[in-house]
Amino acid sequence: MTLEAAPRRAAIDLRVAFGAVLALLVVTLALVSLAWTPHGAKLLTPLAEPDAAHWLGTDAIGRDVASLLMSVTLTTLLLAMFGTLASLFIGIPVGAALAILRPASSLTTHAVAMLPPALLIGMVVSGLGAPANLTIFLGVALPGTVIASIIARRALAPLWHRDYVTAARLAGLRPLAAAQRHVLPGLLPQLAALALELLAVSILVEASLSFAGLGISPPGASLGLMLREAQQVMAVRPLLVLAPGAVVLGTVLALMLAATGLRGVRPGA
Repeated sequence: MTLEAAPRRAAIDLRVAFGAVLALLVVTLALVSLAWTPHGAKLLTPLAEPDAAHWLGTDAIGRDVASLLMSVTLTTLLLAMFGTLASLFIGIPVGAALAILRPASSLTTHAVAMLPPALLIGMVVSGLGAPANLTIFLGVALPGTVIASIIARRALAPLWHRDYVTAARLAGLRPLAAAQRHVLPGLLPQLAALALELLAVSILVEASLSFAGLGISPPGASLGLMLREAQQVMAVRPLLVLAPGAVVLGTVLALMLAATGLRGVRPGA
Protein backbone atom coordinates (compact mmCIF):
# COMPACT_ATOMS: atom_id res chain seq x y z
CA MET A 1 0.00 0.00 0.00
CA THR A 2 1.40 3.33 -1.00
CA LEU A 3 0.38 6.80 0.00
CA GLU A 4 -0.14 9.31 -2.79
CA ALA A 5 1.31 12.70 -2.26
CA ALA A 6 -1.18 15.49 -1.97
CA PRO A 7 -1.40 17.56 -5.14
CA ARG A 8 0.67 20.68 -5.05
CA ARG A 9 -1.20 23.91 -5.04
CA ALA A 10 -0.63 26.01 -8.13
CA ALA A 11 1.66 28.92 -7.50
CA ILE A 12 0.28 32.40 -8.07
CA ASP A 13 1.19 33.58 -11.56
CA LEU A 14 3.42 36.64 -11.28
CA ARG A 15 1.65 38.20 -14.26
CA VAL A 16 -1.65 38.03 -12.41
CA ALA A 17 -0.14 39.43 -9.22
CA PHE A 18 1.68 42.32 -10.92
CA GLY A 19 -1.23 43.18 -13.19
CA ALA A 20 -3.72 43.05 -10.32
CA VAL A 21 -1.59 45.26 -8.07
CA LEU A 22 -1.08 47.88 -10.79
CA ALA A 23 -4.76 47.87 -11.76
CA LEU A 24 -5.86 48.10 -8.10
CA LEU A 25 -3.53 51.08 -7.62
CA VAL A 26 -5.21 52.92 -10.51
CA VAL A 27 -8.69 52.00 -9.23
CA THR A 28 -7.81 53.12 -5.70
CA LEU A 29 -6.57 56.53 -6.86
CA ALA A 30 -9.72 56.95 -8.93
CA LEU A 31 -11.99 56.05 -5.99
CA VAL A 32 -10.10 58.38 -3.66
CA SER A 33 -11.16 61.25 -5.96
CA LEU A 34 -14.73 60.81 -4.68
CA ALA A 35 -13.65 62.10 -1.28
CA TRP A 36 -10.39 63.97 -1.90
CA THR A 37 -8.21 65.46 -4.62
CA PRO A 38 -5.10 67.61 -4.04
CA HIS A 39 -6.73 70.86 -5.19
CA GLY A 40 -10.34 70.01 -5.96
CA ALA A 41 -11.97 71.86 -8.85
CA LYS A 42 -10.59 75.32 -8.15
CA LEU A 43 -8.84 77.16 -10.98
CA LEU A 44 -5.19 78.10 -10.61
CA THR A 45 -2.56 79.69 -12.85
CA PRO A 46 -2.93 78.20 -16.37
CA LEU A 47 -0.09 76.01 -17.67
CA ALA A 48 1.89 76.21 -14.41
CA GLU A 49 5.02 74.09 -14.14
CA PRO A 50 4.99 71.03 -11.84
CA ASP A 51 6.13 71.80 -8.29
CA ALA A 52 5.79 70.45 -4.77
CA ALA A 53 2.18 71.67 -4.51
CA HIS A 54 1.08 70.81 -8.04
CA TRP A 55 2.71 67.49 -8.86
CA LEU A 56 1.83 67.54 -12.57
CA GLY A 57 1.30 71.28 -13.04
CA THR A 58 -1.93 72.81 -14.35
CA ASP A 59 -3.73 72.62 -17.69
CA ALA A 60 -4.69 75.37 -20.14
CA ILE A 61 -7.57 76.64 -18.00
CA GLY A 62 -5.79 76.34 -14.66
CA ARG A 63 -7.04 73.00 -13.34
CA ASP A 64 -4.62 70.97 -11.25
CA VAL A 65 -3.63 68.07 -13.51
CA ALA A 66 -3.17 65.54 -10.70
CA SER A 67 -6.65 66.28 -9.31
CA LEU A 68 -8.18 66.21 -12.77
CA LEU A 69 -6.42 62.96 -13.65
CA MET A 70 -7.83 61.21 -10.58
CA SER A 71 -11.37 62.34 -11.41
CA VAL A 72 -11.34 61.56 -15.13
CA THR A 73 -9.85 58.12 -14.48
CA LEU A 74 -12.89 57.29 -12.36
CA THR A 75 -15.22 58.47 -15.14
CA THR A 76 -13.47 56.35 -17.76
CA LEU A 77 -13.40 53.28 -15.50
CA LEU A 78 -17.13 53.56 -14.73
CA LEU A 79 -18.09 53.90 -18.39
CA ALA A 80 -15.86 50.97 -19.34
CA MET A 81 -17.14 48.86 -16.45
CA PHE A 82 -20.84 49.34 -17.27
CA GLY A 83 -20.27 48.43 -20.91
CA THR A 84 -18.20 45.39 -19.92
CA LEU A 85 -20.81 44.14 -17.42
CA ALA A 86 -23.53 44.43 -20.05
CA SER A 87 -21.39 42.42 -22.48
CA LEU A 88 -20.76 39.68 -19.92
CA PHE A 89 -24.33 39.42 -18.62
CA ILE A 90 -25.64 38.91 -22.15
CA GLY A 91 -22.69 37.28 -23.89
CA ILE A 92 -21.89 34.48 -21.42
CA PRO A 93 -25.43 33.02 -21.29
CA VAL A 94 -25.65 33.24 -25.09
CA GLY A 95 -22.28 31.51 -25.37
CA ALA A 96 -23.41 28.79 -22.95
CA ALA A 97 -26.58 28.21 -24.96
CA LEU A 98 -24.61 28.00 -28.20
CA ALA A 99 -22.16 25.54 -26.63
CA ILE A 100 -25.10 23.31 -25.68
CA LEU A 101 -27.06 23.61 -28.93
CA ARG A 102 -24.25 23.84 -31.48
CA PRO A 103 -20.96 22.79 -29.87
CA ALA A 104 -18.91 22.25 -33.04
CA SER A 105 -17.18 25.48 -34.03
CA SER A 106 -13.77 26.50 -35.24
CA LEU A 107 -14.49 30.21 -34.85
CA THR A 108 -11.95 31.93 -32.62
CA THR A 109 -11.62 35.54 -31.62
CA HIS A 110 -10.04 37.83 -29.06
CA ALA A 111 -11.34 40.78 -27.08
CA VAL A 112 -9.12 43.17 -29.07
CA ALA A 113 -11.23 42.30 -32.13
CA MET A 114 -14.06 44.43 -30.69
CA LEU A 115 -12.06 47.65 -31.10
CA PRO A 116 -12.74 48.36 -34.83
CA PRO A 117 -16.50 47.64 -34.68
CA ALA A 118 -16.73 49.57 -31.40
CA LEU A 119 -15.28 52.68 -33.04
CA LEU A 120 -17.59 52.26 -36.05
CA ILE A 121 -20.65 51.91 -33.80
CA GLY A 122 -19.53 54.97 -31.86
CA MET A 123 -19.25 57.00 -35.06
CA VAL A 124 -22.73 55.94 -36.23
CA VAL A 125 -24.42 56.53 -32.86
CA SER A 126 -22.66 59.87 -32.43
CA GLY A 127 -23.84 60.92 -35.89
CA LEU A 128 -27.43 60.25 -34.79
CA GLY A 129 -27.03 62.82 -32.03
CA ALA A 130 -27.12 60.35 -29.14
CA PRO A 131 -25.72 61.40 -25.72
CA ALA A 132 -21.99 60.82 -25.26
CA ASN A 133 -22.43 58.26 -22.48
CA LEU A 134 -24.85 56.25 -24.65
CA THR A 135 -22.42 56.41 -27.57
CA ILE A 136 -19.62 54.91 -25.51
CA PHE A 137 -21.90 52.37 -23.82
CA LEU A 138 -23.24 51.03 -27.12
CA GLY A 139 -19.79 51.12 -28.69
CA VAL A 140 -18.52 48.88 -25.89
CA ALA A 141 -21.55 46.70 -25.15
CA LEU A 142 -22.65 45.64 -28.64
CA PRO A 143 -19.38 44.24 -30.02
CA GLY A 144 -18.38 43.15 -26.52
CA THR A 145 -21.47 40.94 -26.30
CA VAL A 146 -20.57 39.22 -29.57
CA ILE A 147 -16.97 38.67 -28.49
CA ALA A 148 -18.03 37.40 -25.04
CA SER A 149 -20.48 34.91 -26.54
CA ILE A 150 -17.90 33.53 -28.99
CA ILE A 151 -15.20 33.16 -26.35
CA ALA A 152 -17.61 31.68 -23.79
CA ARG A 153 -18.87 29.17 -26.35
CA ARG A 154 -15.34 28.11 -27.29
CA ALA A 155 -14.40 27.63 -23.62
CA LEU A 156 -17.61 25.87 -22.56
CA ALA A 157 -18.02 23.43 -25.44
CA PRO A 158 -15.17 21.01 -24.49
CA LEU A 159 -16.31 20.77 -20.86
CA TRP A 160 -19.91 20.15 -21.81
CA HIS A 161 -19.10 16.58 -22.93
CA ARG A 162 -17.17 15.51 -19.84
CA ASP A 163 -18.41 12.46 -17.94
CA TYR A 164 -19.58 14.25 -14.82
CA VAL A 165 -21.65 16.70 -16.88
CA THR A 166 -23.17 13.85 -18.91
CA ALA A 167 -24.00 12.00 -15.67
CA ALA A 168 -25.70 15.10 -14.27
CA ARG A 169 -27.80 15.44 -17.41
CA LEU A 170 -28.76 11.75 -17.33
CA ALA A 171 -29.82 12.25 -13.70
CA GLY A 172 -32.40 14.75 -14.92
CA LEU A 173 -30.57 18.09 -14.56
CA ARG A 174 -31.56 20.56 -17.26
CA PRO A 175 -28.86 21.67 -19.70
CA LEU A 176 -28.52 25.26 -18.49
CA ALA A 177 -28.64 24.15 -14.85
CA ALA A 178 -25.93 21.57 -15.55
CA ALA A 179 -23.79 24.23 -17.21
CA GLN A 180 -24.28 26.59 -14.27
CA ARG A 181 -23.57 23.96 -11.61
CA HIS A 182 -20.88 21.77 -13.16
CA VAL A 183 -19.24 23.70 -16.02
CA LEU A 184 -19.10 27.40 -15.21
CA PRO A 185 -17.34 27.04 -11.81
CA GLY A 186 -14.39 25.32 -13.47
CA LEU A 187 -14.16 28.14 -15.99
CA LEU A 188 -14.06 31.02 -13.51
CA PRO A 189 -10.39 31.88 -14.27
CA GLN A 190 -11.14 31.91 -18.01
CA LEU A 191 -14.24 34.04 -17.55
CA ALA A 192 -12.35 36.40 -15.24
CA ALA A 193 -9.68 36.74 -17.95
CA LEU A 194 -12.40 37.54 -20.48
CA ALA A 195 -13.82 40.23 -18.18
CA LEU A 196 -10.39 41.84 -17.71
CA GLU A 197 -9.71 41.83 -21.46
CA LEU A 198 -13.09 43.38 -22.25
CA LEU A 199 -12.52 46.04 -19.58
CA ALA A 200 -9.10 46.86 -21.04
CA VAL A 201 -10.47 47.23 -24.55
CA SER A 202 -13.41 49.25 -23.22
CA ILE A 203 -10.96 51.77 -21.75
CA LEU A 204 -9.29 52.03 -25.16
CA VAL A 205 -12.68 52.54 -26.81
CA GLU A 206 -13.59 55.38 -24.46
CA ALA A 207 -10.21 57.06 -24.91
CA SER A 208 -10.38 56.68 -28.69
CA LEU A 209 -13.96 57.92 -29.09
CA SER A 210 -13.52 60.90 -26.77
CA PHE A 211 -10.17 61.81 -28.35
CA ALA A 212 -11.86 61.79 -31.76
CA GLY A 213 -14.65 64.04 -30.46
CA LEU A 214 -17.29 61.28 -30.60
CA GLY A 215 -17.49 60.53 -26.88
CA ILE A 216 -17.41 62.70 -23.77
CA SER A 217 -17.39 66.43 -24.53
CA PRO A 218 -16.98 69.52 -22.29
CA PRO A 219 -18.04 70.23 -19.57
CA GLY A 220 -17.69 66.48 -19.02
CA ALA A 221 -14.29 64.93 -18.46
CA SER A 222 -12.60 61.62 -19.25
CA LEU A 223 -9.14 60.35 -20.11
CA GLY A 224 -9.88 60.55 -23.83
CA LEU A 225 -11.15 64.12 -23.58
CA MET A 226 -8.15 65.07 -21.45
CA LEU A 227 -5.87 63.78 -24.21
CA ARG A 228 -7.85 65.68 -26.83
CA GLU A 229 -7.64 68.98 -24.97
CA ALA A 230 -3.94 68.54 -24.14
CA GLN A 231 -2.84 68.14 -27.77
CA GLN A 232 -3.30 71.88 -28.28
CA VAL A 233 -0.54 72.68 -25.77
CA MET A 234 1.53 69.53 -26.21
CA ALA A 235 4.54 71.47 -27.52
CA VAL A 236 4.87 73.55 -24.34
CA ARG A 237 3.48 71.10 -21.77
CA PRO A 238 4.06 67.54 -23.01
CA LEU A 239 3.27 66.22 -19.52
CA LEU A 240 -0.40 67.05 -20.11
CA VAL A 241 -0.43 64.34 -22.80
CA LEU A 242 2.02 61.95 -21.19
CA ALA A 243 0.18 61.74 -17.85
CA PRO A 244 -3.27 60.60 -19.12
CA GLY A 245 -1.60 58.54 -21.84
CA ALA A 246 0.45 56.71 -19.21
CA VAL A 247 -2.69 56.01 -17.15
CA VAL A 248 -4.52 54.58 -20.18
CA LEU A 249 -1.54 52.51 -21.32
CA GLY A 250 -0.60 51.34 -17.82
CA THR A 251 -4.15 50.31 -16.92
CA VAL A 252 -4.71 48.46 -20.19
CA LEU A 253 -1.39 46.64 -19.97
CA ALA A 254 -2.03 45.70 -16.33
CA LEU A 255 -5.44 44.25 -17.14
CA MET A 256 -4.14 42.39 -20.20
CA LEU A 257 -1.21 41.03 -18.21
CA ALA A 258 -3.47 39.71 -15.46
CA ALA A 259 -5.80 38.20 -18.09
CA THR A 260 -2.90 36.43 -19.79
CA GLY A 261 -1.90 34.87 -16.48
CA LEU A 262 -5.45 33.74 -15.75
CA ARG A 263 -5.76 32.13 -19.16
CA GLY A 264 -2.84 29.90 -18.19
CA VAL A 265 -5.01 28.24 -15.53
CA ARG A 266 -6.38 24.90 -16.81
CA PRO A 267 -10.18 24.72 -16.96
CA GLY A 268 -11.53 22.60 -14.15
CA ALA A 269 -8.20 22.53 -12.29
